[in-house]
Amino acid sequence: MTSSLSSLKYLHIFVLILVLALIIVILALLKYYFGVNKFSMPTPNEIEVMKRPFLNIYDDQDRKLNVVFITHPFTRPETIKEYEDARDKGVRFLGMSSYCEFPGIVSNPHDILHDPNNDAWKWDYFKMVDGWCHCFKRPEKFIKSGVPLALISESDFANYNQHQPSTVPMKDREYDFIYVCLKDNDKCTDGWQSYNRNWENAKKYLDIMCEKYKLKGLLIGRINCEIPKSCHNMMELTDFQEYSKFIGNYSKCKFIFLPNTCDASPRVMTEAMCFGLPVLVNSEILGGWKYVSGETGVEFTDENFENVLKGFMENLEKYKPREWLISNYGVEKAGPKLLEFVKSVIPQSKLNIDLNGVKWLKPGI
Repeated sequence: MTSSLSSLKYLHIFVLILVLALIIVILALLKYYFGVNKFSMPTPNEIEVMKRPFLNIYDDQDRKLNVVFITHPFTRPETIKEYEDARDKGVRFLGMSSYCEFPGIVSNPHDILHDPNNDAWKWDYFKMVDGWCHCFKRPEKFIKSGVPLALISESDFANYNQHQPSTVPMKDREYDFIYVCLKDNDKCTDGWQSYNRNWENAKKYLDIMCEKYKLKGLLIGRINCEIPKSCHNMMELTDFQEYSKFIGNYSKCKFIFLPNTCDASPRVMTEAMCFGLPVLVNSEILGGWKYVSGETGVEFTDENFENVLKGFMENLEKYKPREWLISNYGVEKAGPKLLEFVKSVIPQSKLNIDLNGVKWLKPGI
C-alpha cells in the first residue's frame, strides 16, 4: 500500500512537471508568433529610426509612433529581417506609394524592379500592412481590393513655414521656369532619371518654350547634356546640387515645369508651390495631379501643350499656389488626415501612444 502511494505521489509530480513544461513551451510559441508587443508595448524612445524603404511616423510632439511606412520594395537582402525584427518588437506597418508605381510593378525599363521576377517582388507587401497611403488617380490598378486606402503622399507634408517665397517680383526673376531632371551618367544616355522625368518628350516642349515663347529656363542636373538648339542661349544647365543650394533656385524662377510621368510623390512640386511658383504639369503624372487647381496652375497633354502654355503664361501672376497649398496641405491639413487613417486601421490597444490627445501625425521626412 505504501509503495502504491509513493508511486502515485511521483506520478503526480511528473504530471505537474509535464504541465509546467507545456505552459512554458506555449508561452514561448506565443511570444515567437505574436511578438513581444503582446506582453509589453514599446515606448517612443524604444522605437528605432528605420532607413528606407521604411519611414517612421511621428506625432505632433515629435514622438515616434510604433507605426512605420513601407515606401518601396525590399531591394536589400537584409530588409526582410529588419521588417520582421521591428514587427516582433510591436511595430505595425502601412504602405506608402512613394516610388514609381509601387506596390505595382515598376514601368521604368531602366529599373531592376521593372522585372516581375526580381526577388523584391516575392514578398506580399499587402499582408505586411494594415492599410495603404497612395497617390494614384486609379488606385485599383496597383492596389488589390480590400486593402484600406487613403489618398496621402509624402509630398503632402511640404514645409511652407520653412520654405518662404522670395520678395523679388515675378517680372524681375532671373528665369522663367525651373525643370529638375538629373542626368543618369556622364554620357547623358537614357536611364532611370530621364525616363521618370519624361526627358525625351520634354525636349519637344522645351523647344516650343525657347523658340516660340522665348522663355528662359533653369535645368537642374543635366549639365553637359544635349538640349534643343533653340534653348542654347535660353537655358542654364547645372550639375547635381546639394539640397541646401538647390532649394534657393525656386526664388529665381517664375514657375515650375513638370513633364514627369512616373513620379509618385513629386516633392519638387509642392516645394515650388511653397515658394509661390505656379505649376505646369503633365496630366499623365502618377502623383501630383491632386495639386493642380485653378489657383495653382495647369495640366497639359502632348497634344495640347502649346495652347495650354499660352494661356498659362497669360495668367501667370493670377495664380496663388502657396495660399492654396496652405489651405489644403502641409502638416496642419495632411497630418490630421493621416492621424484619422491610422486610428481607423489600427486599434488603440496596438499603439504605443494614446492618439486621443494627438492633433496630427507626419512621416519623418
